[in-house]
Amino acid sequence: MSLTAKQVEKLLLGNHKFEHLNFSMLLMRKKMLYARNASPSVLQECTTEICGFLDKFKVHMSTDYTILEKL
Repeated sequence: MSLTAKQVEKLLLGNHKFEHLNFSMLLMRKKMLYARNASPSVLQECTTEICGFLDKFKVHMSTDYTILEKL
């Protein structure tokens, strides 16, 4: 699954709940990073890492994809 930078920004600024613990932990780390420095380069870094994670673990995250598709 590939998310746009705008969708990732919604994730980073929102309060979504996900079942996959590892994804929730990754998202929390990226939220803290983005809160400290909300620059386009940090957003791109977050987008790249989040999309990479989603591609790698797409089988395990099928229930969370419904939330992500609504962004």
